[in-house]
Amino acid sequence: MAGDLHSTQLKKGAVFKDSKNVYIVLDYKHIKKGRGLAVVRVKVKDVEGGSIIEKTFSSNEKVASVTLVHKSAQYLYSDAEFCYFMDGKDYSQFQVEKANIDWQKNFLVEGGKIDVLWLGEKVVGVEIPKKVSLKIKYTEPAVAGNTVGSAYKEAELETDFKIQVPLFIKIGDVVQINTERGTYCSKD
Repeated sequence: MAGDLHSTQLKKGAVFKDSKNVYIVLDYKHIKKGRGLAVVRVKVKDVEGGSIIEKTFSSNEKVASVTLVHKSAQYLYSDAEFCYFMDGKDYSQFQVEKANIDWQKNFLVEGGKIDVLWLGEKVVGVEIPKKVSLKIKYTEPAVAGNTVGSAYKEAELETDFKIQVPLFIKIGDVVQINTERGTYCSKD
């Protein structure tokens, strides 16, 4: 435990304990009311159970802050239920349930370096860079004059995640992806 946080400090990524459960903030909204106190509405993920819920706090309410330990790791591979990683310091291997890293797994490449978030002896998530470079595994070739609607087409990345890319992108190209939104940024 690291102390108390005002509810107005519960920004995206903050970790806190409330009524025996530890939560990670996914989304934050500060709502001002006409005459009364402002309220803070947060969408949070329960670290233990994985459920996502909304919580509301008054702006003067406090919650207990929790500190997560960040450890460097290398992504090795995945199977139907788990993703496997290797600790960057002692080379020990550990597994993380895919459900705990549902969005981030779309951007994990074998051998890629990431930060793993630990709460005691339990892995509660992973942090990936805001932008990653991934190879295009499949996309349709561009067709001349096919810009009536938009100048984008669907492409499948090496991780099997699908995104919209500009028409000039071909199979084998390496592109930068915004991992927060899952969108194309630029060609490498």
